[in-house]
Amino acid sequence: MKAKTVKKVLAVTLALTTAMGMLSGCSNKAKESDNAAPAQTEAGDTNTADPAAGQTDAPAADSKEGGTLTMITPWEFPQEVLDKFKAETGIEVKQDVFATDYETARDARMASGEALDIIGMDQPAARDFSQKGYLTDLTDEAFWANIKENAVNDITNFFGSDKRFGVCYECSALGVWYNKDIFAKYNIQPPTNFEEFISVCDTLVENGVKPLVQGGKDVWPLDQFLRLGTNQLTQTYPTFQKDLEEGKLKWNDPDVVKVLEERLALLQKPEYYGSSLLSTTYDQCWQIMLQQEAAMWVMGNWGVEVMVKSDAEPAFEVGAFAAPNNAKTEDQVMVGDTYTRIFGILETSENKDNAKKFLEFMAQPENAEIHMGKTLGISTVKEAASPDLPASEDWAKITQLPISNTYAFHDKVNEIMDPMLTNIAIGDMTVQEYCDKMQKAQEEDNAAMTK
Repeated sequence: MKAKTVKKVLAVTLALTTAMGMLSGCSNKAKESDNAAPAQTEAGDTNTADPAAGQTDAPAADSKEGGTLTMITPWEFPQEVLDKFKAETGIEVKQDVFATDYETARDARMASGEALDIIGMDQPAARDFSQKGYLTDLTDEAFWANIKENAVNDITNFFGSDKRFGVCYECSALGVWYNKDIFAKYNIQPPTNFEEFISVCDTLVENGVKPLVQGGKDVWPLDQFLRLGTNQLTQTYPTFQKDLEEGKLKWNDPDVVKVLEERLALLQKPEYYGSSLLSTTYDQCWQIMLQQEAAMWVMGNWGVEVMVKSDAEPAFEVGAFAAPNNAKTEDQVMVGDTYTRIFGILETSENKDNAKKFLEFMAQPENAEIHMGKTLGISTVKEAASPDLPASEDWAKITQLPISNTYAFHDKVNEIMDPMLTNIAIGDMTVQEYCDKMQKAQEEDNAAMTK
């Protein structure tokens, strides 16, 4: 079956572009984290926003029927599903969506004592807010029975307390979009590890087919290959980020350099891209795929935003396989931003029962399908399909894999990690030099965090 034309969801999905753009690079990076600079609560004071600030009245009793919920989020819920919730419960959800400067707006409104019920957070912010007592414990809510096991486990693990203070309805994963017709023509099976991936690339080159397109002109798409290395390192070193921060591990340690040399060698193979690696933008990648001038695109499921904008139906069957970060001797894992779009209920909410009703409503398969039908995402809700997401069955299989460990790099590392990949691609920098500079930046970040 050919991939469906997705023009009917163009308007809604374009609203997703800004938020997904934050994910499409290394979105676990701290500079893209919801745990951003806190709002000022007093002159000269930059402490993290306290949602209890300004709350002087005792909470009112929860409304059992009707009422209004106030939600602030960078990830818009379709109005169709909010209207359905109101029709069924009488409860109106007022959502304030901030595609930019979200953290500043959220933290300022929390600090002001304004009535808020539900907030959107990424994992670092959700963990921080839960530790500070800002979020309602949702561990015993019935809706968890509808959430996929991987999502439940990941959310439980990152909170680190056997409790869950937020729920995620959508998953992202790094993978490889590919042309199934080309693979079938040359009897190629989707690779399940990095060594097989290189073998697939070489086989395509031998048959006169350009294996890859990547969009290096925009720089950040190059870090999809860096992630093949860093996610491999998180498997070898389960506390990778913590070890870097504590000085137990260094970017320029020989074992780290070796892994990155293997993965970043993909940037130094012009035969894999022709002349397109640094001359092609992210948006142009799908056009090259449509013209069947390349067989694969290393990009997460968020790449669908480019497919929607192209408004063209492929003349081939679109497929996807998991990002091949693992060595052939290791199990395959799901690499990506996983379950980062967290929705939680504030402890200061006067409408907790109604807010819980909404979270439960969104965990019902029929409502999750409406949600995913508009965002073209991958649902975390059991039995909820993503019918308009190209290669949706392939992406669903990817999300069933064990989850890769995650990381969140900080300011100095984030400033240099992507731009220097261009230097590697053009041969102006070795991977060893790259790792040396990354280590220097890591030490600056570590020093700043200890102040």
